[in-house]
Amino acid sequence: MKKAAKLVPIALFAVPLSACDGAISKDDFISKLFPNVWDALATLLAFIVLLLVAFFFAYKPVKNLIKKRGDYVEGKIKDADEKEEKAKQDLLKSEQRIKDSNVEAMEIVEKAKQDALIEKERIANEAKLAREAEVKKAKEEIAQEIEASKDEVHKEIVSVALDASKKVLSREVNSKDNEKLIDDFIKDLDK
Repeated sequence: MKKAAKLVPIALFAVPLSACDGAISKDDFISKLFPNVWDALATLLAFIVLLLVAFFFAYKPVKNLIKKRGDYVEGKIKDADEKEEKAKQDLLKSEQRIKDSNVEAMEIVEKAKQDALIEKERIANEAKLAREAEVKKAKEEIAQEIEASKDEVHKEIVSVALDASKKVLSREVNSKDNEKLIDDFIKDLDK
């Protein structure tokens, strides 16, 4: 690029010099070095018109296109930032929900443990009451059996006593005498 920039001035001077056939006069050299003013003005005017046409038909549309593209990219960046912020907020909300769910799960587990302990105590109390009721019932049955056995033994003793008293007395005892003998015998047994 630098070499091309150095060659441009040399080429500009070389073209007018190469057009001459040998000896160049001073006026001819100056006229070829500085072209006609009207030609220069026409060239300058054409260049300005070319710049204006390029400005209106190329530069402005390209500038507008670049501005639109910049606005589009800026909008996308802003939209992406908003989405990123929303995603961060959603992430925070999700993390908070997870923490709340974990706390709630722990509370449920603790409540279930407490309920299980209460249920265990209730079942143990019911079993204890049932056992006590069974023991009481068994004791009552035993007491009834003992009473029934006593009554049976009592009757057996009375029967044996009657038989013995009949033999001893060798006579028939009436019912009144029989009752008196039984009562006396029972009183002796109770002592």
